[in-house]
Amino acid sequence: MMRDAMGAKGQPKWWYSIAVAVMICAFFLGMDFYSNGKITWSVWPVAAVLFFGVGFTLLNKFGRE
Repeated sequence: MMRDAMGAKGQPKWWYSIAVAVMICAFFLGMDFYSNGKITWSVWPVAAVLFFGVGFTLLNKFGRE
């Protein structure tokens, strides 16, 4: 009822996957920093998540119009 009153169609926003990618990156950075007090190994998973997660999201949004 409330969703109908707001006019929402039930589709997630295009930037939701970017927000999820940022949360995953924050998790990896936090685990790495908490374990030894500096950022060492988490650079690679963060780079992969940002490249694939954010890159493909932006390609789907702006590259195929």
